[in-house]
Amino acid sequence: MRAFLVAASVLFFAGLSFSTTTTAKPTANANAARPHQFARAVADASAPVGWTGFCKAQPAECASGQKSDETVALDSQHRAQLQQIDSLVNHEIQGIGDNDHYGIYKLGIINWWTYPDDGAGNCNDYVLLKKKLLVEAGWPHSALLLTVVLDTHNEGHLVLMVRTNDGDLILDNLTDAIKTWDATGYTFIKRQTADNPDNWVRLESGRTPEELAMISKALAAHSQ
Repeated sequence: MRAFLVAASVLFFAGLSFSTTTTAKPTANANAARPHQFARAVADASAPVGWTGFCKAQPAECASGQKSDETVALDSQHRAQLQQIDSLVNHEIQGIGDNDHYGIYKLGIINWWTYPDDGAGNCNDYVLLKKKLLVEAGWPHSALLLTVVLDTHNEGHLVLMVRTNDGDLILDNLTDAIKTWDATGYTFIKRQTADNPDNWVRLESGRTPEELAMISKALAAHSQ
């Protein structure tokens, strides 16, 4: 019921603000923005275990679409729609860790991604709901990419990358501010490809090799 209310609220706001333009327009030209505003893929990567589990549970949500490198032409109306959906999900969903929520460790599961149908979830669940609502509002799947990062505390985090002619924008449950990827302060690890959500690519992180080595060492020590 809570998820239904969230979706209904989004559609209500969308109806008020976008009665004449509800579908994001794709564009093949993203050169208007500065080059560094677009994250660069450097190699193939494995899909996160949480995504693999989500697809096994809900295979219809993970179907491949038509191959495309679309970005969205982001006018003022679509920017406002993006902000509305991002802020609405951030404020309607209550944050909670997977183990506290579902007791996944006792089940032998290390990461569980799902829609926050009971009104609560962690970063993964926020992202899945935002993508779903944007797709329902007419945004192309190929421009909405789940993306793994290290946050400012060097902890794993999931965000939604929205590929637009104004740069790769990040929707994040930790803030209502929508920023270009290079303005978040995060280290970008990998994301989905535009043509197949099961295919993931490693991203150029923007960190020096020395910084990445220090992060890797800190994460290894923390996991012991």
